Amino acid sequence: MKKCIYDYIKYYFMILSIENKMRKLFLLFTAISLSLTANAQATKKKNVCRVTTKTVVAQKLGYVVSGTVEGVPDGTKVYIAEMQGFFSFVPFDSTLVKNGRYEMKGQQKQPAMRFVMAVVDKGDPLMAQFILENTHITINLTKDPKKAAVIGGKDNELWAEFNRKEEVYNSKVEPIWKIANDSTKTQIERDEAQKKMEGLNKVQNAEHTQFLIDHIPSGVSSILLSYCYAQLDEPTLVKILALMKEKCPDDEVYRKIVREREVGKKTGIGTQYTDIALNTPEGKLIKISDFVGKNKVTMIDFWASWCGPCRQEMPNVIKAYNEYKDKGFAVVGVSLDNNKEAWKDAIQKLGIPWPQMSDLKGWQSAGAALYNVRSIPATVLIDQSGKIVAKNLRGEELEAKLKEIFK
Repeated sequence: MKKCIYDYIKYYFMILSIENKMRKLFLLFTAISLSLTANAQATKKKNVCRVTTKTVVAQKLGYVVSGTVEGVPDGTKVYIAEMQGFFSFVPFDSTLVKNGRYEMKGQQKQPAMRFVMAVVDKGDPLMAQFILENTHITINLTKDPKKAAVIGGKDNELWAEFNRKEEVYNSKVEPIWKIANDSTKTQIERDEAQKKMEGLNKVQNAEHTQFLIDHIPSGVSSILLSYCYAQLDEPTLVKILALMKEKCPDDEVYRKIVREREVGKKTGIGTQYTDIALNTPEGKLIKISDFVGKNKVTMIDFWASWCGPCRQEMPNVIKAYNEYKDKGFAVVGVSLDNNKEAWKDAIQKLGIPWPQMSDLKGWQSAGAALYNVRSIPATVLIDQSGKIVAKNLRGEELEAKLKEIFK
């Protein structure tokens, strides 16, 4: 069963902790649980956020994020940052520590998962994860992440409640996970442990979904939906979207999913392709339509120089291209890079022979948006008439499809 992104993070750090690697990052995410639990204990439980007069007032007033920073000199910079991908932080607000304290003010359209961090000259940054919403939030950063505290905000309270449920699940699954991955155990023991984990995972996914549904509308529900909606079955997703349409039609996540589903219908298998026009590394404007019609099959290859799986897959694509290019197979790369030089360097080092295009906007790529690309590598195969005949084929699947087409 596919997992939500927070499942991947959980298992990723479980592996790291057991193998005694990247212990500092593990402590950071452990601190998330403890700080949010402290938040729940420090504040009185209330109902989840709804659009009320108080909410409108809060939106006008904006957010205030303040607190103390342990053991750093005045002038130390403190950021509010968003995590994009795994462990890539993009700051969007900052201030300086003065008399051991910091404060940042601003406007947040709707609650979102963020990090506050103080970058020090030596050692790890002091960090805490929280949900940024238009209210006063106190976050005291400490050298010991277990002592960090996040106080304030209804969605932070709700996230702490969700996190406590996760801890109950983690306590059940971790010993089973260890058995399933213990080479000293027999294959039968490992298989039995794996089955138990799968059963627990089904229960957990069902609880995640129910928690999300029960707390619509709230920032937490929107955040959870943004993590997991691609893995939800169609009836459940339709139910959730119907509830959000009724209770929070202006929710950004809801509107984004609706838009993506509309795009998905327009770019599904059997539909006519949507053209993309972007610049090559040399600055020349090219279009997908420059190639479709001239070739029996044209493949759009969405990738990026910073994407490990993309680089691993590239030799397979190059092999397929070399095998079928003389029979009418064309490839056009659409890069989700931000850095032009890194993009050009990767093209050269990987030996990519086909044309490339990009607007250098990363995940905000206009080309990727046209095809609802939310993970890479991603591919779209288009026949000579302009019909999409396959999507997201890699390795042996791509080879088999091309063999079928060019038989």
